[in-house]
Amino acid sequence: MPERIFVDTGAWIALYVPRDVHHQEARAAWEELAHHHAVTTNYVITEAITAVRRLAGHRRAIELGEALLKSRALRRLYIDEPLERAAWAFFTKYNDQDFSFTDCTSFAVMTAEKIKKAFTFDRDFQIAGFQVLP
Repeated sequence: MPERIFVDTGAWIALYVPRDVHHQEARAAWEELAHHHAVTTNYVITEAITAVRRLAGHRRAIELGEALLKSRALRRLYIDEPLERAAWAFFTKYNDQDFSFTDCTSFAVMTAEKIKKAFTFDRDFQIAGFQVLP
């Protein structure tokens, strides 16, 4: 059974912004991860579309949004109240870290879904105890 991989904002940005420092690395990693089940959240999608618009323009943000919102291969999970509370617990527990609240929602989802690996360029996932790819 293919492994589930959480895809973080930075990975989506790197895939859709050609001038991103991780663009080539992200494209190569995405091809390698093709046989895995990609998982992301509505918070990550919101953050990624907004960042891509700022970095690469509206057209590129639309391309990303269409890809993420219409994909049948990508599993989109939605942050509900219990996940929000779990994210808040991560946020308050790690007062010595600079985790964003969106990252904490990702950590909460990964914990709840028992997802061990994240496709991200954000080392905060490693600090929180997850394996980072690439």
